[in-house]
Amino acid sequence: MSSVIGAIRDYIQSYQALEKDVPVWVDMLGADVTSYSVHTMPGKIVEEDIIGNKTVVYPFAFGSVESTAEQIETLETAEFYETFAEWLDEQTDAGIFPDLGASRTAESIEAADLASILSRAEDTGIYQIICRLTYREKGKKPWRQ
Repeated sequence: MSSVIGAIRDYIQSYQALEKDVPVWVDMLGADVTSYSVHTMPGKIVEEDIIGNKTVVYPFAFGSVESTAEQIETLETAEFYETFAEWLDEQTDAGIFPDLGASRTAESIEAADLASILSRAEDTGIYQIICRLTYREKGKKPWRQ
Protein backbone atom coordinates (compact mmCIF):
# COMPACT_ATOMS: atom_id res chain seq x y z
CA MET A 1 0.00 0.00 0.00
CA SER A 2 1.43 3.36 -1.01
CA SER A 3 1.38 6.42 1.22
CA VAL A 4 -1.54 8.82 1.04
CA ILE A 5 0.75 11.85 0.84
CA GLY A 6 2.67 10.22 -2.03
CA ALA A 7 -0.60 9.63 -3.90
CA ILE A 8 -1.57 13.29 -3.32
CA ARG A 9 1.80 14.43 -4.65
CA ASP A 10 1.42 12.30 -7.78
CA TYR A 11 -2.11 13.64 -8.27
CA ILE A 12 -1.10 17.31 -7.90
CA GLN A 13 1.66 16.81 -10.47
CA SER A 14 -1.14 16.38 -13.03
CA TYR A 15 -2.34 19.96 -12.43
CA GLN A 16 -1.77 21.70 -15.76
CA ALA A 17 -0.97 25.15 -14.30
CA LEU A 18 2.21 23.97 -12.55
CA GLU A 19 5.47 25.23 -14.02
CA LYS A 20 6.72 22.69 -16.53
CA ASP A 21 9.48 20.31 -15.37
CA VAL A 22 9.31 21.52 -11.76
CA PRO A 23 8.87 18.61 -9.33
CA VAL A 24 6.41 18.49 -6.45
CA TRP A 25 8.30 17.53 -3.29
CA VAL A 26 6.95 16.03 -0.07
CA ASP A 27 7.53 17.96 3.18
CA MET A 28 10.24 20.17 1.72
CA LEU A 29 10.60 23.16 -0.55
CA GLY A 30 13.60 23.98 -2.68
CA ALA A 31 15.25 27.37 -2.56
CA ASP A 32 14.53 28.06 -6.22
CA VAL A 33 11.69 30.17 -7.51
CA THR A 34 9.36 28.32 -8.36
CA SER A 35 9.31 25.09 -6.33
CA TYR A 36 6.33 23.08 -5.08
CA SER A 37 5.64 20.79 -2.15
CA VAL A 38 2.84 18.92 -0.43
CA HIS A 39 3.07 18.83 3.35
CA THR A 40 1.58 16.47 5.87
CA MET A 41 -0.53 18.24 8.48
CA PRO A 42 -1.81 17.39 11.95
CA GLY A 43 -5.51 16.93 12.53
CA LYS A 44 -6.36 13.73 10.65
CA ILE A 45 -9.91 12.65 11.56
CA VAL A 46 -10.87 8.99 11.51
CA GLU A 47 -14.37 7.63 12.05
CA GLU A 48 -14.69 3.85 12.25
CA ASP A 49 -17.79 1.69 12.05
CA ILE A 50 -18.44 -1.60 13.84
CA ILE A 51 -16.82 -3.74 11.14
CA GLY A 52 -13.76 -1.53 10.83
CA ASN A 53 -14.63 0.54 7.75
CA LYS A 54 -13.07 3.96 8.17
CA THR A 55 -13.88 7.40 6.85
CA VAL A 56 -10.72 9.49 6.96
CA VAL A 57 -10.36 13.26 6.56
CA TYR A 58 -6.69 13.74 5.69
CA PRO A 59 -5.44 17.34 5.90
CA PHE A 60 -2.49 18.40 3.79
CA ALA A 61 -0.96 21.61 2.53
CA PHE A 62 0.21 22.51 -0.95
CA GLY A 63 2.85 25.19 -1.07
CA SER A 64 5.39 26.91 -3.24
CA VAL A 65 8.26 29.35 -3.27
CA GLU A 66 7.35 32.25 -5.55
CA SER A 67 8.83 35.54 -6.60
CA THR A 68 7.44 38.57 -4.77
CA ALA A 69 9.75 41.17 -6.34
CA GLU A 70 6.89 42.85 -8.23
CA GLN A 71 3.24 43.42 -7.32
CA ILE A 72 2.14 41.70 -10.54
CA GLU A 73 3.92 38.49 -9.44
CA THR A 74 2.10 38.54 -6.11
CA LEU A 75 -1.23 38.94 -7.90
CA GLU A 76 -0.37 36.12 -10.32
CA THR A 77 0.43 33.84 -7.38
CA ALA A 78 -2.91 34.67 -5.72
CA GLU A 79 -4.67 33.84 -9.00
CA PHE A 80 -2.70 30.58 -9.28
CA TYR A 81 -3.93 29.43 -5.86
CA GLU A 82 -7.53 30.51 -6.51
CA THR A 83 -7.46 28.51 -9.74
CA PHE A 84 -5.89 25.54 -7.92
CA ALA A 85 -8.73 25.53 -5.37
CA GLU A 86 -11.28 25.64 -8.21
CA TRP A 87 -9.46 22.75 -9.93
CA LEU A 88 -9.77 20.62 -6.79
CA ASP A 89 -13.53 21.32 -6.72
CA GLU A 90 -13.83 20.44 -10.40
CA GLN A 91 -11.91 17.21 -9.84
CA THR A 92 -14.27 16.23 -7.02
CA ASP A 93 -17.31 17.02 -9.17
CA ALA A 94 -15.87 14.85 -11.97
CA GLY A 95 -14.92 12.01 -9.60
CA ILE A 96 -11.21 12.31 -10.43
CA PHE A 97 -9.11 11.54 -7.35
CA PRO A 98 -5.67 10.40 -6.26
CA ASP A 99 -5.03 6.67 -6.69
CA LEU A 100 -5.05 5.42 -3.11
CA GLY A 101 -4.80 1.71 -3.90
CA ALA A 102 -7.30 -1.12 -3.66
CA SER A 103 -8.38 -0.72 -0.03
CA ARG A 104 -9.02 3.05 -0.11
CA THR A 105 -11.60 5.02 -2.11
CA ALA A 106 -11.41 8.80 -2.31
CA GLU A 107 -14.68 10.72 -1.90
CA SER A 108 -13.55 14.35 -2.17
CA ILE A 109 -10.53 16.61 -2.38
CA GLU A 110 -10.83 20.30 -1.64
CA ALA A 111 -9.16 23.46 -0.47
CA ALA A 112 -10.10 24.14 3.15
CA ASP A 113 -9.21 27.82 3.03
CA LEU A 114 -7.57 30.53 0.95
CA ALA A 115 -3.85 30.50 0.24
CA SER A 116 -1.63 32.68 2.37
CA ILE A 117 1.98 33.78 2.45
CA LEU A 118 3.81 32.08 5.31
CA SER A 119 7.09 33.92 5.09
CA ARG A 120 8.71 36.48 2.90
CA ALA A 121 12.34 37.17 2.09
CA GLU A 122 13.65 40.06 0.01
CA ASP A 123 12.29 38.87 -3.36
CA THR A 124 10.57 35.55 -2.58
CA GLY A 125 7.72 34.26 -0.49
CA ILE A 126 6.52 30.88 0.68
CA TYR A 127 2.82 30.41 -0.06
CA GLN A 128 0.56 27.66 1.26
CA ILE A 129 -3.01 26.50 0.92
CA ILE A 130 -4.56 24.04 3.37
CA CYS A 131 -6.51 21.22 1.72
CA ARG A 132 -8.18 17.98 2.71
CA LEU A 133 -8.76 14.60 1.13
CA THR A 134 -11.69 12.52 2.37
CA TYR A 135 -11.55 8.80 1.71
CA ARG A 136 -13.03 5.49 2.83
CA GLU A 137 -10.88 2.56 3.88
CA LYS A 138 -12.21 -1.00 3.88
CA GLY A 139 -12.44 -2.65 7.28
CA LYS A 140 -9.96 -5.30 8.28
CA LYS A 141 -11.79 -6.75 11.25
CA PRO A 142 -13.00 -10.31 10.70
CA TRP A 143 -16.61 -11.08 11.54
CA ARG A 144 -16.96 -12.63 14.99
CA GLN A 145 -19.51 -15.31 15.82
